[in-house]
Amino acid sequence: MNQAFKTMMSITTTRIGIVFALFVPLLFVLLWMTGYQDATQRIDRLQVAIVNEAGEAGAAISQQIEASAPFGTEIVADLDQAVSAMDSGDYSMVIRIPADFAASLQQGSAKLVYTINQGTSEVAAAMMEGAASQLTEGMNTAIAGGSASMPVQAEIVKTHDQGNFAVTMLPMILGFIPYIAMMTMNIQFNITAQIMKHRTGKWAVFWSRQLLLLLICAAAPLVIVSVARLFVEPAAPLWSMWLMLGCVFLASACLTQMSFALLGNVAPLFNVALVPLQLMTAGNIIPAAMLAPFYRHLGSFLPAPNGIQGFMRLIYNGDGAGVFAWHLLLIALVTWAITLLRTYLQPANPVPAAAAQQTGAPGKPSAAH
Repeated sequence: MNQAFKTMMSITTTRIGIVFALFVPLLFVLLWMTGYQDATQRIDRLQVAIVNEAGEAGAAISQQIEASAPFGTEIVADLDQAVSAMDSGDYSMVIRIPADFAASLQQGSAKLVYTINQGTSEVAAAMMEGAASQLTEGMNTAIAGGSASMPVQAEIVKTHDQGNFAVTMLPMILGFIPYIAMMTMNIQFNITAQIMKHRTGKWAVFWSRQLLLLLICAAAPLVIVSVARLFVEPAAPLWSMWLMLGCVFLASACLTQMSFALLGNVAPLFNVALVPLQLMTAGNIIPAAMLAPFYRHLGSFLPAPNGIQGFMRLIYNGDGAGVFAWHLLLIALVTWAITLLRTYLQPANPVPAAAAQQTGAPGKPSAAH
């Protein structure tokens, strides 16, 4: 047994497995503890739109909201414009001051309308709902003083509210899981490439691999989206969901492939290291703007955050994913170009003597006839 244990420990794959056992959980601890540190205290990073339909009377209310709100505020003239911008991720909530606010206030039945997008970060939606109650309570205190009357009521409108919990999980499934799939696939493809390089030229291996990746990135998303639509009905049509998922697959495949081209056997560690980073910066749990400053913009350069945000727009709104699709295509293009350059700089695969004799290439001299 001692000899078997020593033999096992001397094998490289055993040592890599031990590194993974410590590296993966430690990485989650380091990244998530530093990234989420004091995140809920950064509510001031969120933006809220105020739509004043009450003229001068509403202007005073707007100023009071701006002075007391814990988040950033911006005056928007049109309600539809504000709600559309909220659906695009520009605002976390829209506060509307109705045109009859002053008249209703005199009758003791005024209301402020808070529109909250449920198709976004769960933490942000919950914080906005809590902030709406606090703002209304503060306004009642300012207007009614110490009396028990509450002349201002809060009307909370939740857009894209989903009764089916499975729908809320779909952005994560379609936006993140393809990265895990492509990471695992490229581990196997790298082993295949190592086997083939002893009998096949490097460019033949490279282009065969690219063709296979392209076929997978076209076919697999169509199957996955079609199956997902058997259980839920997203707002976006099948073709847009398919194209978006294809972009996620392509960016994930090219990124994980690049790591093998640059790092070799260490690539799995690099690919796994991106997992907690992508989950943290995706914005579906907590808005990226509320993370520690170092992490806020990293998600724009990674497949899963763009995929998750894109699918949150498609599934809930039906559109608005274009910018995220372009980000994914740019990630795919840059990482694929790096892989191509690295392959070009690598020495050609050695041709076996038997193959050299068959092709007439220089090799070991054949026996004289």
